[in-house]
Amino acid sequence: MINKVFNVITIIIVLLIIAGGLYIFFVIFGGKTGININIVYNYHWDDLEPTSFTFDPVIKSFYITDSISKVVKKYSLSEDKISYIVSLGKEGNDFGQFRQPYDIVVDKNSFIYVLDFYLSKVVKMDNYGKVIWEFGKFGNSERDLANPKGIGIDRIGFIYIADTSNNRIVKVDFDGNFGMLFGKMGKEPFQFSAPSDVAVDSKGYILVADTNNDRIQVFDSNANFITYTNYENQLRKPEKIYISDDDTIYIIAQNTIFKANINKIQKIINPFFDKNRYKIVDVLKWADKLYILYFDIRSKKGGIKIQNEN
Repeated sequence: MINKVFNVITIIIVLLIIAGGLYIFFVIFGGKTGININIVYNYHWDDLEPTSFTFDPVIKSFYITDSISKVVKKYSLSEDKISYIVSLGKEGNDFGQFRQPYDIVVDKNSFIYVLDFYLSKVVKMDNYGKVIWEFGKFGNSERDLANPKGIGIDRIGFIYIADTSNNRIVKVDFDGNFGMLFGKMGKEPFQFSAPSDVAVDSKGYILVADTNNDRIQVFDSNANFITYTNYENQLRKPEKIYISDDDTIYIIAQNTIFKANINKIQKIINPFFDKNRYKIVDVLKWADKLYILYFDIRSKKGGIKIQNEN
């Protein structure tokens, strides 16, 4: 009898302790622990071999360039759920068609700009897939491109193309008109060796991933050289460069993400334990979360990993 009473009293005490803890957690701390819990979401699709992506915050949609279907795939974002909507474009050599869509950006009016590596052109489309214009064909004149790998956009709407095999940057306006070009093959400032990507920050500074020179070059909005950096020899073969709204720089090099500013690397991000299995394709930030586009080499699936930025 005494043991039963003791057990009942013990249970009551435990319940009171739990109730008190819950009261402190929800009432005093408002349900927040102050601990940064890194919640991770992972989405993958069987029919996707991605080469790049972009996000339109206006309509909360991702656009992913796919090397399997040769189209742009559109996905919706609701909370942390990503769902396929529709494919834009089709395979072919004609106006508005793709052979190897390689990079993509979106402007503030929800127009998307798709860079085709094989056809050496940029295609502007609305968010329903209607083609507005094309720029470029294979060659080396001012309106030509040669196997371009990267595309960026500034806050005004000018497009910047990493014209990889021509070792230069080409600027185009939002109507598809040629603006300017700069750079040539070499190792000196203002020269490039297979530049693979370009991005523009909020002040109009142009950052170029100068891949084979193992560095990032920086220019002002008039293409005047400012500086270059390889972050004290930490950077090797930068492939992708992305600049968030707060001007934080994210660089993909050797299957690693480097978070940086112009002066130094702030953090090295390795989102996958098995770096030989998962290839990091692209990265972007929205609402304090990192969205990492990847390709699973073993299962042949593409996907997006979502994790807290910090």
